[in-house]
Amino acid sequence: MALQCVVLGMELIQQDWIDAIKQAQNAGVINVVAVGQRNISAARELGEVFEAPFYSDLRRMMLETTPQILIMDRPREMPLDFIEACVHQGIGIFSLGPPVQSLSDAHKLNMLIEPRTHMLYIWPRMSRSWAFLQASQTESYLHGPHFISGLWAGLNHAMAKSWDIREGSIGSLPVLAWDAFRTIVELAGIPALMYASIDGTGGEEDRFIHAGGTAAVVMRFAGTGTASLTITDKDLPFRRELLLFNREGRLKLAENSYNFLSSDGKIQEQDIQTSAPAWKNALTELEEFCRQFTASTSPHRGWPHLLTQTAAMMTAMIVSHRTGTAESPQHFLGLTR
Repeated sequence: MALQCVVLGMELIQQDWIDAIKQAQNAGVINVVAVGQRNISAARELGEVFEAPFYSDLRRMMLETTPQILIMDRPREMPLDFIEACVHQGIGIFSLGPPVQSLSDAHKLNMLIEPRTHMLYIWPRMSRSWAFLQASQTESYLHGPHFISGLWAGLNHAMAKSWDIREGSIGSLPVLAWDAFRTIVELAGIPALMYASIDGTGGEEDRFIHAGGTAAVVMRFAGTGTASLTITDKDLPFRRELLLFNREGRLKLAENSYNFLSSDGKIQEQDIQTSAPAWKNALTELEEFCRQFTASTSPHRGWPHLLTQTAAMMTAMIVSHRTGTAESPQHFLGLTR
């Protein structure tokens, strides 16, 4: 049976996601029962796209509908208690980018959901990409990295509108940074120190959600590990690349390709997949969320959300940018416990 779904905060420029949601609806995976936006004009436009009731008053929307899941590109002005209310009501959240705007938000939401949960999925997620999943089947490829270099690139919505690009854009720098930092946590844990410089805006107060532009981030881990990331919301196409060295050799990984060289320089394995349209990739992730949301209870249901760990790294990035010094994500984790 189709999951009753509300679409919140999406813009017409996100044509790939609009197409994916329509495909999921045509396949009987979901049924869009309402849409919400920040003002009535934008809400009406979105409602016409999905042929669904539209709302600018989100609380009224939730009172007049009974959704099971929420597909959300969180509006910046939306309060956290709206998301908390959804969780309390058992409404699953598929979030395009961070569902939280600060580390304190992350701690509050973390208190409401299990560390591994089917209630929350945050897109994009590098560890769900085809190449990452293929490489992760061999433990030695990703195990114990001592050096990681990465690139996360995409085009923010404002630039996409001005260039009339309707596929493959991302919200802003924090959408990419969240995925990049979560990937680092999964591969190597939380770094001891982070140094960051942003060519753009560095957030407001403790809210990292307002950051934008291009960030250079260098990390040191408690042992001998080092990581270096370039993250930009001013470039096309949307892409993610990793170069990882460990004792076994070197892994080079992109969205749809990977190769692993042993420590003596011999190719151990490599593969490449034809790139799929952006809407199809979006549909695959949405269908996986719906499958996990409706699956029977088990220890393997859902995904680790890593909310506080990732948010601590986001905070360290914007604070380091402001202070010009290296910052400790662990320090920020401890401040808000």
